[in-house]
Amino acid sequence: MKTTFFFALLLSMLTIQMASAQGPKNIHIDFKIDAETIFNGGDVESNSELVDDNKGKTPNGNPKDFESEAYRGKFVIWEILDFGDNSSNYQVKFLDFPWRGDIDAFTKNPLQGGGRKAKAKVNDNSADGTIKYTIRFSIKSKNTGETRNFELDPRLRVR
Repeated sequence: MKTTFFFALLLSMLTIQMASAQGPKNIHIDFKIDAETIFNGGDVESNSELVDDNKGKTPNGNPKDFESEAYRGKFVIWEILDFGDNSSNYQVKFLDFPWRGDIDAFTKNPLQGGGRKAKAKVNDNSADGTIKYTIRFSIKSKNTGETRNFELDPRLRVR
């Protein structure tokens, strides 16, 4: 009898955890780049990667085709990370995130950047759909002081 009760209790706890883990949540998107290579003429798409903590995927491995899933009333948090060999020689930051699509996903366009992290709340009343947005970012060489701007256009699916 005790074994059956314990098993039922354990099963109900696991079911609750799984249900809550699948619900709407804030998402974190990491934009990983090789700043030195991009700064020196390398292609953004070939020298970057997007990953998130919520079903984000790209069908062909190309970061411009990456699609994240976001939820109404929750936040999307972006972080830019330099994984290049000489990352200490470069300063990277988001400039902004202009977006377009058939749904009213955010209250501002473009979304603000300004640092290594950015955060925006998906509108509570947004319809389901997909938007294309542009990650505009800058790379500054600490050696020369020169700054160059770059961009990448992934997608965000709102539910």
